[in-house]
Amino acid sequence: MNGPYPSGSQDTSLLDKRIPLTAIVLTQDESVNIQTCLRALERVADVVVVDSGSSDNTVELARQQRADVRVFEHKFEDFGSQRNWALEASSDGHDWVLFVDADEYCDDALLDEIRGFIAAPGNFVGAYISGRNFFLGTWLKHATLYPSYQLRLLKRGEVSYRKEGHGQREVTSGSLRYLHNGWRHEAFSKGVYQWVARHNSYSTEEVELVRKERAAPMRWRELLSRDAIIRRRALKRLAARLPGRPLWRFLYLYILRLGVLDGRAGLHYCLLTFAHEVHVSVKLHEAEYIEVSTLIAGEGAQR
Repeated sequence: MNGPYPSGSQDTSLLDKRIPLTAIVLTQDESVNIQTCLRALERVADVVVVDSGSSDNTVELARQQRADVRVFEHKFEDFGSQRNWALEASSDGHDWVLFVDADEYCDDALLDEIRGFIAAPGNFVGAYISGRNFFLGTWLKHATLYPSYQLRLLKRGEVSYRKEGHGQREVTSGSLRYLHNGWRHEAFSKGVYQWVARHNSYSTEEVELVRKERAAPMRWRELLSRDAIIRRRALKRLAARLPGRPLWRFLYLYILRLGVLDGRAGLHYCLLTFAHEVHVSVKLHEAEYIEVSTLIAGEGAQR
């Protein structure tokens, strides 16, 4: 069904002290993470969970952790569409919206910075946030390209999203800024098995993105841009063109970006990333083979 589940009553005296912000958490089978995530959002005035059909007790645990949480259910198609739907469904919330994944835990430093920013945003309509990625209890400061920014704080009506690869890209004509603080990201909270399974699905979707990046013009000056987002997108276009992409990706993360300094956890993460890039590469060749085979078969049928 589309619409909110019943939720508990709100404590208006507490809301007066909270940050005037709507935090949206997209979930599916997040019983491991949801209570920790919502506990970290205790200072936020309005918290919305958009669940895409969890088979565990994610929704029940969310209500247990926060009585005034608003819960909606909506079938997941892709991250861009889901975020856009969530913005519309929660339109009666606050003007400023923070998107948080269930395995991302905000701290006071980040929430303080957000409070200050939305109190006096100037001409900015959104802000990029970079999380600190953890694996085996270690902050992967180097191997995960920290800081790697995503637009997650935005003003309603000024920003939307569109699908790109397995993720999304923001659509806006407004000015954006970068926040100094970020959350703790526990991408492996459900175990390496789940991470590998999830990235197997991601690699299939990334085939289309790699082909799109190869077709896009290469603007070499953007590799030296001071803007981290422009620089990262230029690197993606370059990486899509490189032969032996999995090996180059490993060497880039582990050697050039000093993933070696992240210890054993850094080595394991870089190897997992190498394996993911191998999957993308093989699936890309598979797609090209199928296209050629289909073309040859079609020409043969016409003779």
